[in-house]
Amino acid sequence: MNRKLLKANQLFVTVLLGLILSVTTTKFSSLFNVSLVRADNIQTETDNINEVDLIELGVPPFRQDAPKNNPNRASSIELKLISTTPNQITDTEAWFERNNISLPTYQIPNFNLNQIGDLPDYLPISFGDTIIVKAIHYPDQDFLIYGNDYGDGRYLFSYDSDSHQFTAGYDFSNYSLSPDYVESDLDFVNQSLTWVNQEDNILYVSHSHNTYAQSSLGMNGYLTAINTDNNQIIWRSQPLVCNAGNFEIINEVIICGYGFTAEPDFLYLIDKNNGKVLQQINLKTAPDYIIRKGDKLYVRTYDTDYVFEIKFMNKM
Repeated sequence: MNRKLLKANQLFVTVLLGLILSVTTTKFSSLFNVSLVRADNIQTETDNINEVDLIELGVPPFRQDAPKNNPNRASSIELKLISTTPNQITDTEAWFERNNISLPTYQIPNFNLNQIGDLPDYLPISFGDTIIVKAIHYPDQDFLIYGNDYGDGRYLFSYDSDSHQFTAGYDFSNYSLSPDYVESDLDFVNQSLTWVNQEDNILYVSHSHNTYAQSSLGMNGYLTAINTDNNQIIWRSQPLVCNAGNFEIINEVIICGYGFTAEPDFLYLIDKNNGKVLQQINLKTAPDYIIRKGDKLYVRTYDTDYVFEIKFMNKM
């Protein structure tokens, strides 16, 4: 065979194999919704959400040892009740306005409610086939949560609002379903990512579902601390401590709460270094929002508004 013809044939075969491999890989990824993740877990900054290397986090522990009325451990803060006021249940916006407080969130577009929202144009309203369900805005960083619908939170992206670059992406699919649950309640026990905060290289996240604890055999309402250097869990709290809409971090303490219809309702002070419960405070009904303003903590529950004074103690 002519040598030039042989080289041309070899080049053609090489190019053809490359194209086949590229198309096959792309179709496989699309067919099974697989994101090809770098083995070294090094995230590359990009301004395109679809170019972020998603880190698929492993299955977390699903503890079943719900908190008890144990003696309080030493805490760097103490909450002193100032007032409790019945609310009208539907007057949440008035509660925010009356106390001049707000959540650090953008209002996302919700086409079911005909809400345009105030999400900046540079933050995408979708990721793949999912939609944005929550956008948390901190002074130097945004956290975007995406899911299949407005009640689902599965993918988390961090976004540097100064450089306008996505800095990390996480897939929390393995956090969704507890190892055991009531089979007839399967449609209701998928746990969503509900709130996020980060300090240095530690990411704090909360997960919960919107049904009775017994549906997931008590494995619901967790806080988790994740080391973003290696994407490993540092600690995971006991269950049934956090299904409120948000949590607050004050000094060495995370304040969250749990409650549901016909279940005990509590506010929890949790050691942010190890996830242990420092204190539980009885509430009349389930907590929705927990917001700090100066030396006061405002807690909105289903039918009651609480105000606590934050007293700073000696460092733990």
